[in-house]
Amino acid sequence: MKKYVILALFALISADTIYAQTTVNKSFSGVKHIRINTAAGDCDIKKGTGANVDVELKYSYDASSYSPRFDQSGDRLTIGETRTGKDYHGGANWTITVPDGVEIDFSTGSGNLAINGLTINIDARTGSGDIQIADVKGEVDANTGSGNIDVNEFVGNAKLNTGSGTADISEAEGKLDLNCGSGNIKLSQCKAYFKINTGSGNINADKITLTDYGRFNTGSGRARVTLAETPKFDLSLNSGSGDAELDFNGNEIVGVIVMKASKNHGHITAPFEFDSTKEESYGNGDDNVTIVKTAKKGNGTNRIEVSTGSGDAVLRK
Repeated sequence: MKKYVILALFALISADTIYAQTTVNKSFSGVKHIRINTAAGDCDIKKGTGANVDVELKYSYDASSYSPRFDQSGDRLTIGETRTGKDYHGGANWTITVPDGVEIDFSTGSGNLAINGLTINIDARTGSGDIQIADVKGEVDANTGSGNIDVNEFVGNAKLNTGSGTADISEAEGKLDLNCGSGNIKLSQCKAYFKINTGSGNINADKITLTDYGRFNTGSGRARVTLAETPKFDLSLNSGSGDAELDFNGNEIVGVIVMKASKNHGHITAPFEFDSTKEESYGNGDDNVTIVKTAKKGNGTNRIEVSTGSGDAVLRK
């Protein structure tokens, strides 16, 4: 029995040694461009108190199979990590504090990325990690293969994509170009040019203000947009097979209103009479016939289109 107890204690001590956390701190001056490349480590980028770029790395990988890299050439800083062998137990977390105005190119195999409190231009790629952006101004181009995207209090131009995750965007201003392969999209209190698409998820947009053209499309989910004010620009809301619903939320209905739905599989509902109704045929039989209803409201010339392939097209006052 004593022998087994000693062996168990030895195994426990060895495990603690392998998984012990190591901390590395580095500071760099004169940096304007940063390239970050991690295998699976999470990264938290936030605003520093000075002009330097400060890096804190905490990792629990076996030191013999893991090594961080730091290389500065002029105003360019490259940060990365190398893992060797087959024992990938452990983890790594990078915290990078930077001044406003630094340009960042970030990529990771499966780590998460969080950006907070910065004026920044960033190009970010992660294979399966989540992307979180909060209190950020600037240019953001971010892609995740299967992670979620969460954006809050953003001002600027954002191009965002997730293959199969969800997207939640709130209090954003500027330009939003957002695509989900199959996830749901939620938008709240945003003022922007909108280009919103999901392949098979739902779109739920609340208190939306258009500052330019707005397009909301889902291949097979439900699309619902509630406006914060009467749009002065063209607006397109479409679902391939789900319901498409536009709610003016008590605001005046102005513009050229065009609503489309399948003759056999959908309905068109609006709180006014239409000026014209026609049928458009895309093949033989009534299953391939679309009903198109048009009305001009007020003095607006912008086009507002609500359409669906086989669901209901609904406009609410």
